[in-house]
Amino acid sequence: MTMESLVRDAAPSRFDEGFVRRVASRLRESREALLSTALERQFRRVVPIAAAASLMLAAYNWWGGRDSGSSTLEAALNLPRVSLSSAYSTSTLVDGTHIPMGTP
Repeated sequence: MTMESLVRDAAPSRFDEGFVRRVASRLRESREALLSTALERQFRRVVPIAAAASLMLAAYNWWGGRDSGSSTLEAALNLPRVSLSSAYSTSTLVDGTHIPMGTP
């Protein structure tokens, strides 16, 4: 007997019953774990940057609107001053002077 025939005879000819099901379930579990880990990692990276950018924008808006007479919150959120008459004014809803007339 040669070494090749000994190895060939010792090698399994087929997998055990349920092998495919077990491998598929392990892959599914590892994929779900990898996805949740990746999402958590990205959340940890993005949220502090987004929070810092939001605070910088609020500070910029507040600094620019601090002399406008609006409240601190209105200035930070860059909210325009609105009265009842300006809210119901048709010029704020549809401004006829800025309607594009199309290309000549």
